[in-house]
Amino acid sequence: MLQVGFKYFPFKAIDLSMNGFSKLPESIKIVQLSDLHLHVKVSLSYLESLTLQINAKNPDLVLFTGDIIECDANKLKKQLEIFRNLKAPAYYVTGNHDIFYGKKTLQEILEKNNIKCLDNTLIRLNVRGQLLQLVGVSDRYSFVRGEKRPLKELFSTIDEDLFTILLAHQPKDIQYIKDARVDIQLSGHTHGGQIFPISCLVKLFQPYFSGLYKKNKTLLYVTNGLGYWGVGLRYKAKSEIPVFTLA
Repeated sequence: MLQVGFKYFPFKAIDLSMNGFSKLPESIKIVQLSDLHLHVKVSLSYLESLTLQINAKNPDLVLFTGDIIECDANKLKKQLEIFRNLKAPAYYVTGNHDIFYGKKTLQEILEKNNIKCLDNTLIRLNVRGQLLQLVGVSDRYSFVRGEKRPLKELFSTIDEDLFTILLAHQPKDIQYIKDARVDIQLSGHTHGGQIFPISCLVKLFQPYFSGLYKKNKTLLYVTNGLGYWGVGLRYKAKSEIPVFTLA
């Protein structure tokens, strides 16, 4: 149960029957990448293999839910450029570490490589002939950089007839949904505690700690994420790359 370093590809198949606000005429497949915490020592070959294996899953979307970087994005151009090889449309929202290390530079690099930022944005997509909407919110610590989160206004633009996916780095943001018709929220941030028994302390501050939850009609999935914060190891908090089939 001990994991060390970036050498795992822990894909986790998750089938979810959506019985919330909206129905999906046809199932869609989504790969969620979260909490990569990339730094200069993460090998290019690992990331190249990661993108190849994601492509082999044939997802309809690849969604990053924050904390992509763990140092200045300018030092990670080669690592980040590898994600341009993803075949599926890819989107991301920022996490607290992205804000700390340089959200603007990260966005410039990722968007040059076809990974679009959804911070405080709603877009509508045609996936397998069906229209759905993605909503993204920037991390709740955006205020540190002087950025406001117009959540009420953002959620008011949701088309109530369309299936809706919310990307929010921190799972606690589900409290802001309230009456908004969000079918599923995808989050990370907690790492599942990363290291036992530290995980016991994390649970005290994170009511949505790891796995699947339901609040009213909204499903919330909190992934343990792929990378590491601090020391490069995990114990009793296995890393994961969720592969959702939503139907």
